[in-house]
Amino acid sequence: MLPIALKSFHIKNYRGIIDTQIDNIPDNTQWIFLTGENGFGKTSVLQALAQGFLPSKFLQENKVVYTHNSFPFENGNSPFLNLKEGKTEAVFKKSIVGYGSARLKSSDDEKDVLQYGGYSSLFSTTTLFRMDMLFKNWYKEYPEGKQRLELIFKTLLPNVNSIEVEFNNTNKLLEVKYYEKDGEGYSYNEGVPFDQLAAGYRNIIGMIGDMIFRLSLEQDVEDYKDLEGIVLIDEIELHLHPKYQKLFVEKLTELFPKIQFIVSTHSPIPLLGAPKNSVIINVSRTKEEGIKAELLDIDFSVLTPNTILSSPIFGFQDLIPDSKSNDKMIRTEDTYKEVLFHDQLDKQIDEFLTEENKQELLDLLKVK
Repeated sequence: MLPIALKSFHIKNYRGIIDTQIDNIPDNTQWIFLTGENGFGKTSVLQALAQGFLPSKFLQENKVVYTHNSFPFENGNSPFLNLKEGKTEAVFKKSIVGYGSARLKSSDDEKDVLQYGGYSSLFSTTTLFRMDMLFKNWYKEYPEGKQRLELIFKTLLPNVNSIEVEFNNTNKLLEVKYYEKDGEGYSYNEGVPFDQLAAGYRNIIGMIGDMIFRLSLEQDVEDYKDLEGIVLIDEIELHLHPKYQKLFVEKLTELFPKIQFIVSTHSPIPLLGAPKNSVIINVSRTKEEGIKAELLDIDFSVLTPNTILSSPIFGFQDLIPDSKSNDKMIRTEDTYKEVLFHDQLDKQIDEFLTEENKQELLDLLKVK
């Protein structure tokens, strides 16, 4: 069982949420995906959950129904949380971090970062902690720690070949350089600083570095796989190519098996990388009922992206491109490789079927 995991919630009178409740999230659910259209309230649900882990006084001011009085913290029997025996409220509150959609601002100065709470990013643009300073401090004093951190980012970003600490002769300062590689494994640049990386890379390095930093402040672990807690992420696919959207979820599951991730997404691709112990909560909104959350009973592990899109998970019914002309048929192959194969097969058939061959084939059919 996960050391800490949300298994139900009830939110009332909060930012467009009149009254919504989710019960019986299965035990050991490592990933909870929130789906729904823009403006339907996914961020409001994440913010309400984050505030639900704050002290009761703050919750009462914001009219969130559940408070810490609802969390007995005894033997994991809370109606709202799975909690490993022996966990205390103080440890629990320090095991929650959250990230909003604006997460490209970062700093390697702890003072810049610690002025913000662990999930302030969900409510406004804040500064996240990137690991440059630790790389500089550790590359000689604690090389094992530097290697562990480097391995995590290389696992999350396979096109990063290495992360090096180098002395700049011009400004006489140590610099952290990120070396990238091509599809064949060869480095194709001379190393760039963090600020010159692509937005997708900076998004992952900043957010996961901040997560590791904040959780490690309270949890003395030798292996980052032993970090535990709940991580809230708004728009997890932000700035990421579809291949990385799937890979990101796969690798977070592998690297941090004791963390529960609660994330919103507009894309079916992250679901392709999710483990079996995952659930979908669809968020909808009407004038009469406000924002509503619904736990969907859909086994998305057997669905293709098109099927996921057209299911109640996303409710996207018209998948035919507007650019399709009337004289062309929709291709229904599962992969583009199959499309190319069938195109090549059609071409070979056309080349073979001369007028003489066509007549010969027709004659054979008539005989049969």
